[in-house]
Amino acid sequence: MDADAGVRWAARVLTLLAGLSFVGWLATLVPFLLLAAILLGVGAYAFFLVDRRRILTEIARPPAREDDRVLEGSETVVSPEVSAGGIPLTYMTRSRSRAKR
Repeated sequence: MDADAGVRWAARVLTLLAGLSFVGWLATLVPFLLLAAILLGVGAYAFFLVDRRRILTEIARPPAREDDRVLEGSETVVSPEVSAGGIPLTYMTRSRSRAKR
């Protein structure tokens, strides 16, 4: 199993166990089950944060390709001097012929 998949499955399993432990505590009012639910929830949240940090670092990486097809063939439709309520209205159009490649 991949390490990333292991982190996601650990978070899922701990979340499920925390939920079951909490429901068990509601049914029996045994303090140990409440403590277990809290600790399992904290563990699941820790695994969630590890996975979230990995996803955010992947998003922050620059793209492998330097040419951006969305910006190629773009031209300003409204001039930069036009504004509405102090918000500049600049629109970029995408070249349709470049997208069909």
